[in-house]
Amino acid sequence: MQIVADQNIPALSSLLADAGSLSLYAERQPPAHLLAEAEVLLVRSVTRVDEALLAQAPRLKFVATATIGTEHLDLAALAERGIAVASAPGANADSVGEYVLTAVLAHYQRRQQLATLADKEVAIIGAGNTGRAAGRRLAALGLTVHYYDPPLLQKGAVPPGLEVHDHWQRVLNSDIISCHVPLVTAGPHPTHHLLDIEALQSLHSGHLLINASRGAVIDNQALLTCCEQGDCPGLILDVWEGEPAIAVALLEHVSIATPHIAGHSAEGKVGGALKVAEALYAFLQRPFTADADSVLPACPWPTFDATQIASLEDLAALALHRYDIWRDDALMRRDGGTAAGFDQLRKQYRKDNPRRQFNNQRIACHNSQQFEQFLQLGFNAVRAQS
Repeated sequence: MQIVADQNIPALSSLLADAGSLSLYAERQPPAHLLAEAEVLLVRSVTRVDEALLAQAPRLKFVATATIGTEHLDLAALAERGIAVASAPGANADSVGEYVLTAVLAHYQRRQQLATLADKEVAIIGAGNTGRAAGRRLAALGLTVHYYDPPLLQKGAVPPGLEVHDHWQRVLNSDIISCHVPLVTAGPHPTHHLLDIEALQSLHSGHLLINASRGAVIDNQALLTCCEQGDCPGLILDVWEGEPAIAVALLEHVSIATPHIAGHSAEGKVGGALKVAEALYAFLQRPFTADADSVLPACPWPTFDATQIASLEDLAALALHRYDIWRDDALMRRDGGTAAGFDQLRKQYRKDNPRRQFNNQRIACHNSQQFEQFLQLGFNAVRAQS
């Protein structure tokens, strides 16, 4: 099989060693000479697989994206051509959940307001894999978490124990709002500009608005207008409308700004690669036995005792020690204002020092309450030796 893949999907050379001939591309769109021979195409969200691309790929049989969303794939055109399609739902959910947890802790720590967190109510927009990963971690901090997901309610597919509703005003009344939905432009529940000028004008400086889903879920121009008018909510933006060409003026109003890397932990990126590799082997009707441990290096972090993390200040210090989100913010403000700079930040993201997930951090716990809390926060909770 002639396999063409985005070079920023990690570990493919080892994961697909016996699947066929692998060619990698570096730009947003694969070059024509590779598409002409491609039987398999493996992409990320930056590559648009549409009629124009398919016209250049007459031999294409299988397309997979190493991302949760598929809005960059023209599914109708692919189906018409009889091309099999796969995605990677849930692959980087824990990475996004840790991003949200760390960003919330960093935001309130910088404002010396960590002590107020327990009184906050959190609305998670979207109760899918990433939304639940974020919500679970915030609930472990003691926050009240609920989920806005009308489509899930209509399907009657609400997971047990999850508070899911369709009350939009309750979302807008919440202290923290975190977006975790795909970009949907049509149908009964569109998410494009879900937070429009009317919704944004109901928010104020006491709110914190987070977007780690798709940029156009929030109307960025309306958001900029609201911020320039005065009472702007706290903002944590990992995704931006019009990426990679963003509204640069919005940067100065954002508390934490990053270049669409919430899911880019080493584990999250390898998780996406594993999903597309597994899907390809299933398409080829061949067994697939690789796992994350076979391609990720060991993470030699020392064990912490739970008594060392006795407060939210301690937890924030640990989270920021393991994931320095302020470094990503600084690079975004320095280089992310141009399309080329934004793309480069994503391509080169932490190649010198990959971001590792909190599940590599062992926490020795002395009782069930500690064990459950640190497990819910995403750490590797273990029982302390007596």
